[in-house]
Amino acid sequence: VLLSEHHALVTDFGVAKALSEATSAQKLTTEGVALGTPAYMSPEQAAGDTHVDHRADIYTVGALAYELLTGRPPFTGTTPQEVLSAQVARAPHPVREYRDAVPPALEQLVMRCLEKRAADRWQSAEELLRPLEALVTPSGGITPTGTMPVDRMAKRRWMMAGAGVALAAVIAVIVVMAALPRGIEVRLDPNHVVVGVFRNASGDPSLDQLGERLGHWVTQGIQQASIPVTPWDISLQSWQYVQTQTDAGRVRDPIRALAEETGAGIVVSGAVYLVEGDSLEIQANVTSATRGRLLGTIDPLRAARASESDVITDVQQRVMVFLASRFEEKFQDYVPPEVIEAAPTFEAYQAFKEGFALHYSQNYEEAIPHFRRAFESDSTWALPLIRMRNGLGNLRRFAERDSVMTVLEGLWDRLSPYERAVVQSFRAQADGEREQVLVALRRAVQLAPGSPSVTNLAANANPMNRPREARDVLLTVDPERGRLRDWVPYWFHLANSFLMLGEYEQALEAAQRCRQLHPGIVRCLAYQAFALAAVGRVPELTDVLDEIEAMPGVSRQSWALVDVVDFLLFHGRQDVARDVADRAVTWLEARPTVEAATLSQRHEYGRALLFAGRSGEAQRVFDAIVAEFPGDIDNRMHRAFVAARRGNSALALSDADSLEWQAELLEGRQRDQARWWCRGVIYGALGDRERAMELFRQFEPQWYHGPWDHVRAIYEPMSDYPPLQELMRPKG
Repeated sequence: VLLSEHHALVTDFGVAKALSEATSAQKLTTEGVALGTPAYMSPEQAAGDTHVDHRADIYTVGALAYELLTGRPPFTGTTPQEVLSAQVARAPHPVREYRDAVPPALEQLVMRCLEKRAADRWQSAEELLRPLEALVTPSGGITPTGTMPVDRMAKRRWMMAGAGVALAAVIAVIVVMAALPRGIEVRLDPNHVVVGVFRNASGDPSLDQLGERLGHWVTQGIQQASIPVTPWDISLQSWQYVQTQTDAGRVRDPIRALAEETGAGIVVSGAVYLVEGDSLEIQANVTSATRGRLLGTIDPLRAARASESDVITDVQQRVMVFLASRFEEKFQDYVPPEVIEAAPTFEAYQAFKEGFALHYSQNYEEAIPHFRRAFESDSTWALPLIRMRNGLGNLRRFAERDSVMTVLEGLWDRLSPYERAVVQSFRAQADGEREQVLVALRRAVQLAPGSPSVTNLAANANPMNRPREARDVLLTVDPERGRLRDWVPYWFHLANSFLMLGEYEQALEAAQRCRQLHPGIVRCLAYQAFALAAVGRVPELTDVLDEIEAMPGVSRQSWALVDVVDFLLFHGRQDVARDVADRAVTWLEARPTVEAATLSQRHEYGRALLFAGRSGEAQRVFDAIVAEFPGDIDNRMHRAFVAARRGNSALALSDADSLEWQAELLEGRQRDQARWWCRGVIYGALGDRERAMELFRQFEPQWYHGPWDHVRAIYEPMSDYPPLQELMRPKG
């Protein structure tokens, strides 16, 4: 059975039996002898029964369907005899035990095919086809084209094909249904490499971490060769997931599974042994997952345990040279660097692992000391600094972040090409050169497809009014594999790019998938609400708002509720927007005093009052905030906007002027936001459209608040102005 693009082609209708009947010189089938492929043979075939009929084909249909759905045949064993014995004596585990997303009706169909007694199975291909048609027939009762009624002669020809046609039909359904839980078909890039953990075959648990260090440092070496390779933190996480699936019996080939997790067509793996007492021996293999064959083996390397860092570096260099000399022409001119980095120390690697686990769970505060300890243990290792810099930025500890950046740039000669691209994006961001941020991140994505740089690129492209680029780069990866499996922001960026492009149904699908994968995350609900608001599906929107209000916590709920009003206003649904704004005000006023006193809640309350038509109360809320926090640019801009809408031009212009000098106290990106964008909003609300456009055009190269980024309704006073409409049109 050949599978391609969700289509199945049956190419073998009992070839062995046909050959045996056509060849008189040598009889291939004899009575009492089992002939066939053990994993797909019926119990009667496995037992050598002389009375085998077409119902054995029904069993084979079930065995193949079982494997397509679960990733494994009904029975496995170390020898063919063991598999044949299981076919006769053991019952297969239910399909849903391995994959609970399979519909119960499909599981029952497959398991009936696998009954031990032929009399308990489907008795013919035609009998099997009826429930199969019920699975694929749309709810409206339209019969699929391939199963329309036929005349008697055609039906007779169909029945002559027998189980073969049913097999093709079953495979077609199974292939389609098996693909449903995943968003993107797995495609392996033959020029992309992933490195797995080297297996500890020594029997000594203290060498477990050596396998991880080998995988990490081989990855670093491949990066030095500018060969596209999955970054090590992603490889390690993917490998750990594959191991859990292997241990559970859901994966038979860990090498292939790792390739599918990361999209890499080339897999580097290996093992660690102890020989001659206490000496290490390390073996490395390079496998083509796309071709399903071993490309080569690196000669075993030996060293004393005390010299494990040296042998790690030796393995790294040999794998680098092997890959560089055997792949595409663009890698042929690779020359190993004159300065060969030593592998990180045991202490540094251990500290980094502990920090990364915390960092990935977004516990940045606790992760930073571990990254600092890793770098103090090995001051030549850049990766802990990269993670530390990200964590400090997320915590808004900018002075410390900039200090780490200085140290990172001092290690420039030791950085891999991928790390250099990431660091270049950091520098461009700090300098306010947002176009250069995109250039650097594009290079990072090219060097490491499927890495976090994919979401970082989208996160920077959307606010710069380049939603097509954000959407397209996000759709190149599978968010349910590898590092992105648990990375919720992927879905936020994807939904946002769809919204910016006016692709509302796709945005809704992305938000719903986010909810399925990450239940309990308010922002998934929020983006679902945004999409429903954009298309005006009010009853469904009301249900989602009920869910948002019922969730624990406050901050994200208030943001989601008020931003739904923002979307409705921007899309001209003032009638619905007023009702939702009233609802948001009521919900916020019911918050406990401690919660309501936070700056974020006060800000959202002011916005909700404005949208509810209570601008005087909104003015008082923002007046109080500005009096308490005079340097808060966002709230000062909102106060000026409310004042302008109420006709208080003196206060609006006063705040506009103060934003000019306050901007000098901020970082480059925020300075531009305050100086141009905020003041443009104020002049637009005052009715001075030309002045507003002049400011918006200055701000456009540094576009930070994209036209859809959480403050859409403030453009409403000039939303019908053609120059603004053109400026807001997606540029890429």
